[in-house]
Amino acid sequence: MAQKNEKQTSSAEVKIPKTFTSQAGLIVNTYDNTWVLAAAGRGKSIEVTWLHSFKLKRMLRDILLDTLIHYAETKSSATTATQRSALFCAFPNDGESLVEFGQRWCQLSNSTKKTIKGFINTAVNKLNHKYINKYYEIAKRYRHKPEFNALSSTKGRFTDYEYDSILHNIRLICNQLPLDPPDDLEFYRISNSSCNNKYFSHVKSVIAYRLMLQIARRPKQIAALKWCDILPIGVSFSDAEINKEPTFTGVSSLHLRCFKIKQSHSESTFRYMPEKWTIPLSESCSSLILQYRAVYLKGLSLNFKRLGVEDHELKAAKLINQCPIIPDRELFSADLTNLQICSALESKNSPIFHLSESNIEAYASRHGQGLSERHGVVRGTNNRLRHTWLCNAAMEGKPLIDICKITNVTIPAARAYLQLGLKERQFIDEHYAANELLKEAFSPISTFSDSDTPVLNEIGCAVGVENSEPTCLVCEHKTRMVRPIPCYGCPNFRPLLEGDHSFILSQAEAKRDFMKKFQFGHTKSAALARMEKAIAYIKLTIALCEEAKRLRNGLEGTS
Repeated sequence: MAQKNEKQTSSAEVKIPKTFTSQAGLIVNTYDNTWVLAAAGRGKSIEVTWLHSFKLKRMLRDILLDTLIHYAETKSSATTATQRSALFCAFPNDGESLVEFGQRWCQLSNSTKKTIKGFINTAVNKLNHKYINKYYEIAKRYRHKPEFNALSSTKGRFTDYEYDSILHNIRLICNQLPLDPPDDLEFYRISNSSCNNKYFSHVKSVIAYRLMLQIARRPKQIAALKWCDILPIGVSFSDAEINKEPTFTGVSSLHLRCFKIKQSHSESTFRYMPEKWTIPLSESCSSLILQYRAVYLKGLSLNFKRLGVEDHELKAAKLINQCPIIPDRELFSADLTNLQICSALESKNSPIFHLSESNIEAYASRHGQGLSERHGVVRGTNNRLRHTWLCNAAMEGKPLIDICKITNVTIPAARAYLQLGLKERQFIDEHYAANELLKEAFSPISTFSDSDTPVLNEIGCAVGVENSEPTCLVCEHKTRMVRPIPCYGCPNFRPLLEGDHSFILSQAEAKRDFMKKFQFGHTKSAALARMEKAIAYIKLTIALCEEAKRLRNGLEGTS
């Protein structure tokens, strides 16, 4: 990055470079109306025509340009785009007086004020542009009060019911993926708009969201992953920047290397610095990823075959490690024999054929759907999932350093989740569940027909019915708890009004008490947490059944 102005610019002109290099490594012409800062992602290009049009205050124009160039060189394209948007709101033209700027300042949103304060602070105190100190005197008075949205019912932590519903939904989608594709490149080339859940574009979108749920990382980090970032546990990445990798325990699973995205330096941050520890994947997720890799590999092989490569399977097997895990569909149409394309793929920092974070966010919006006892439906966006994971870890009493590792947040950010009130809010959420939406989801049925599939207790008596038999066949909860205990609270289960749910409750409570008696340490185990959640759902079912019986008996008594 070029050395910035060291002398005060109150009386000297600002030297604006004709070109500069963006953080993503692209050469940008300063005097173009559009700056292309990155190959993909939010803010990949920004419009600066309005700044070039400043004629009355050239010094102001040059300082704003110079500072914006500094952000473009040292920050991500998304951050630079945010700065540009705020800058346009604060300085729409150069014809306003300082008084008029002060009046406009009062009308700006809090988020814009925060951004502009940081921008002007950088210009004055870091780049030494004292000419705009008069604007800084106005901006520096603003005191940003950050909101902690972790407990918000619309932006923060999901309740256990909401989170379980999201996980249940993605499990169903994963079990319906077309993982035995035809020998046809069209399977890989058709876009999402016409995929109808039958093509590779659907498969990769589901895998992207499944990875987000598994590794608890941001969409931009998911988009940056390549196949060389996944290895079997026990096989090391041999990366000097990684301090810790999981120990092989005899179970065939994978671990994943993830890259940091929030850094401050002039070099490109795309896959620049890995996190200090790798992330182990569950056995089921590992199996799904390996199946997906086989489908992916077949697509590469078919493309090489189309290009006339004789040993197309061998070429595909060699190339796949350099390819993004969630690729642009252009990969399966590209000329993979082209030396320039091959050279770009071989670079570990190349973004070629990678999707943007906005694509991954769209996948999360599409597949992260669940039922809510508070709002009817919810979407499992990355921000809400992160709040959920960190809040739950805090409520479980995990150490601060362990909370940091879950999503790789800083210690100050993780400390906010240890504030008082989380347990009280969880209590409110659980008791708030007894509203009309949840009553509808848990509503008991009086009878069932021969076509229904009954859910039986251990002595063969029906306590409910299945809504969809295929859904129950792939349920993972029944592998951890004996049916029908895990059925309660599931949207695929309808309790019988006259079923002996109290007997199931007594069984569940007995198992819970046994777990408590023989648990190790002071931290609640996952099995105990699941059992307590099941007990809460059984109690709620009993309460709703009793209410339905009272209503029925009352109506019968008046007839």
